[in-house]
Amino acid sequence: MGKTIIKFWGNGCMNCNAMAPIVNGIKSEYPDIVFKDINTSDDGDTAEKYGVASLPTLVFEKDGKEVGRLVGLKPKSLICKKIAEVF
Repeated sequence: MGKTIIKFWGNGCMNCNAMAPIVNGIKSEYPDIVFKDINTSDDGDTAEKYGVASLPTLVFEKDGKEVGRLVGLKPKSLICKKIAEVF
């Protein structure tokens, strides 16, 4: 399964819109990580399964198990630091 980052976002979420280009820019720097986007407006069941209460939320998984989480708008430096910490 490897390394996965799931970005939970929602329609009309200003912080989600601000974080989208940050996460998109990180994708090319980490080709060994699978990035998934989940729009909670379209897939509320998955958000509920993960216990997502605030947006945006990044869930870090390794081999299918959650190893970290960031909630709210975060700068690229903090996201990269979290990636180094959990993977």
